[in-house]
Amino acid sequence: MKEKIKSIYVILIVILIVLGFAFYWFQWRPTQIRKKCYDVAINIGGVNFDKNYQSCLLDHGLEK
Repeated sequence: MKEKIKSIYVILIVILIVLGFAFYWFQWRPTQIRKKCYDVAINIGGVNFDKNYQSCLLDHGLEK
């Protein structure tokens, strides 16, 4: 019985780790990259804000 409970805990921990990584990779990371690129594009200034912003996103691995 104790072995079954231990295996359930291990499975739950693995699931939580996978979900945590997925949240980081698909939600947190892109949001932080967009914030950073927005700041970079604002600081560069000029009339090419969109071009600078898109270029920064592409440099960091985001398409849009």
